[in-house]
Amino acid sequence: MTTNPLKILEVCTVSSSAYALVFDRAQALNQRHAGAIQVDVLCSDGPEVALMQAQGMTVVVADQHRSLNPLQLARSAWNLRRAIRQGGYHAVHLHFGIPGLVGRFLALFDHKTVWIYQSHGYSIAENTSPLARKAYLFIEKLLKRTVRYSLFQLREDMELAREHRLLDESQMVFLGNGIDLNTFAPHSTAPTNTTTFGMVARFEPIKNHALLLDAAELLAKQNRDFKIKLIGQGHLQADIQASIQQKGLSDLVEIMPYRNDMPAFYQSIDVGVLTSFAEGIPRALIEPMASGKPVICTDVKGSREAIIDQQTGFKTSIDSPQALADHMLWCIQHPEQRQQMGKAAREHACQHFSETRILDILGDIYLSCHQQKRESVSLEASP
Repeated sequence: MTTNPLKILEVCTVSSSAYALVFDRAQALNQRHAGAIQVDVLCSDGPEVALMQAQGMTVVVADQHRSLNPLQLARSAWNLRRAIRQGGYHAVHLHFGIPGLVGRFLALFDHKTVWIYQSHGYSIAENTSPLARKAYLFIEKLLKRTVRYSLFQLREDMELAREHRLLDESQMVFLGNGIDLNTFAPHSTAPTNTTTFGMVARFEPIKNHALLLDAAELLAKQNRDFKIKLIGQGHLQADIQASIQQKGLSDLVEIMPYRNDMPAFYQSIDVGVLTSFAEGIPRALIEPMASGKPVICTDVKGSREAIIDQQTGFKTSIDSPQALADHMLWCIQHPEQRQQMGKAAREHACQHFSETRILDILGDIYLSCHQQKRESVSLEASP
């Protein structure tokens, strides 16, 4: 007897995130488990939708607004509910903040769907106020029973969930993060006299671009043999561009258009940088490390789990532009040691951030959903 595949919908907010973070692994899972599961992607419309569809991915285009405005949240919930019903999805895998909130709200009323929530990092950062922290934890407790599985990128978040009893142990799965190590691989490049730093991050407050620009201003007073390339999109882009000009850094700092060929970008830089207030396990660190580049990051949740301080790069204080400038200067002045750090970074990425391990875990989870579906069908068919 032939059974239809279990249909799984992976839900993201925007098409760029869906393409960068979900598409490749969804394709790989569909190939691995052809006939058993079918993974589709839902996201808002954007240029990446056509790229995914051209490569055979089923993409459901439905707005998932990033705003916490109640009307926008209601629209997002309605769009998601309609997509689940029309597509006949048996399991829904939620990503990021708003889809995670909207989807788990729907799960309060929809008990037939298997709900999976992937935490890319609990929304508690170094600059989160005590009141906001309490409110966030309260909401997480209210939504405890809505999901069958909660997938974690961070061990630190898992400990937080245990400490505050946000979830039962049976719900929690450590997933981590992984990338295609063959795609992000080192390539030999000719040395230059200019050290290029690169940061891939949305132009939003949590990414803390101000720290990097303040450090660049200090560094430029000592040494100007460097460039900084910024890639991102977001509502603060104009403010960041204005800050670059105001600090006299226009010849040193460049905002580049958002791009999808990230391996080529990482080969164009010497050091990856990430100055966030909080992260999951950020691809903005593991991708340059896999590409053989050392990294500098703030000593915050998520980022500090991704690197080995002084071996694959440097951790730096969240509130000290001078400390960041000093690390950047060291990278400029020590090119040979910097390259050795890059080799160590590649080895670290290969040991801990392989996409293969992620596919193994997700495949097992999705197949367990398939088994739950079969058991449910059997029960319904029993007299």
